[in-house]
Amino acid sequence: MKKVFTISILLAIIAAVFLIQPTAGKTKPYYSGKTVSYNGTFYVGTVNTGDFELFALRNGNLEKVTDIQSTDKESKEFADLLFDKVDGNLYVYLVNGRYLYKYDISNPLIPSVLLKVKDNSWDWFTRLEKVNGNLVTIGSKGAKVWNKNMQVVDSYPMINNSNLGYSTFVDDGKLIANLKDSLNVYNTASRQKVSEYNIAVNDPTATRAITSDENLIYLVDDQSLKAVTFDGEVVNQFTHAGDRGYDVIDSTDSNYLYFSDGLGIVKVDKETLRPVNWNWTINNSPAGSWAMGMSSANDDGGEKIAVFNGTNITVLDQNMKPVATYESVESDTNPTEPLSLGIDRNFGLPGSQIIVNGSGFALKENVKITMNKVEVGRVQADDYGRFSTIVTVPAVNYHPLTVDVKATGLNSGRTYSISFLVK
Repeated sequence: MKKVFTISILLAIIAAVFLIQPTAGKTKPYYSGKTVSYNGTFYVGTVNTGDFELFALRNGNLEKVTDIQSTDKESKEFADLLFDKVDGNLYVYLVNGRYLYKYDISNPLIPSVLLKVKDNSWDWFTRLEKVNGNLVTIGSKGAKVWNKNMQVVDSYPMINNSNLGYSTFVDDGKLIANLKDSLNVYNTASRQKVSEYNIAVNDPTATRAITSDENLIYLVDDQSLKAVTFDGEVVNQFTHAGDRGYDVIDSTDSNYLYFSDGLGIVKVDKETLRPVNWNWTINNSPAGSWAMGMSSANDDGGEKIAVFNGTNITVLDQNMKPVATYESVESDTNPTEPLSLGIDRNFGLPGSQIIVNGSGFALKENVKITMNKVEVGRVQADDYGRFSTIVTVPAVNYHPLTVDVKATGLNSGRTYSISFLVK
């Protein structure tokens, strides 16, 4: 069962809800994201600010634990994310148009880049999906399936950035469903459209989402929550209270779905589409909440639902009660100075200490220091992307030996090195 969600924010909503703060930077809306449970903790990830932000639910608070930014000159913002848990580790894939990244975030305080890939055909990656255990990128050249060696093993050109709405593989990967101003279903073998259903639209700029099971596609348009067959036939629907429909997701309990209509979110029985519980998020603080994207996962306390409310991210429990909120604040962590590295002296004995100074790294990011490819320390850059730390010269097989002192930003991937003589 798979579901992918992206959204274009309505200009009218932005104008009404989000304020410009000249002294503190502008706020950006939270409208979509994904959740994952790892080692009993509920995590929320989003790229709505352009950075990858990771939040952890701890002691009733939603705390930001990681902020990874794109430092590629041609693509400064991440467009989508996908969590992946393998062999007890937690990873996140990120795309920023030109590049596909893979980060190890098993320790979210020290994320590390494992992979950075670009497509030689100049594909522009905007979305991420997974089908039958394989990673899928969706971009200007279509949907591409990657194997574990990061080789493209299949592609579907009929789904690309020019017609992309909400796409998901259904029926064990035999079909692709794409929802924009209509629901279109394609056969992955023939690459041909097999059905089309026109949805109810009050505002053509509003956007919606898809989830599915082995028989049906579930979507919410500007009129109702609908269950639609792969042949485009509506078999059930529930008219919602709003005049916009945004997201529909699966509960971790397979008997239920959630959908959002701006006013709030509703939990429904999956078979009948009848409501069993709801939360009007527009009545919750902070002001300006407008329920759009959602994602759910189980932590040690049961199911949690992250609701992306524009001005905030709110986490609800299985009883639809708010347990934590994080308000939208944009934090610009881009490097503000040229990259540089310095040491207080350029030679020394094994076991001696030297001072390493650096600048031009991402603001507040962790920086790894190596000498002769051996890690000798980690330090956090300050509010200006600078750092200063003391490291110990490691032992070498023979000396004198000239080695590299190298600093690597673990979020930005920026790196700089300088020579040092081990005497």
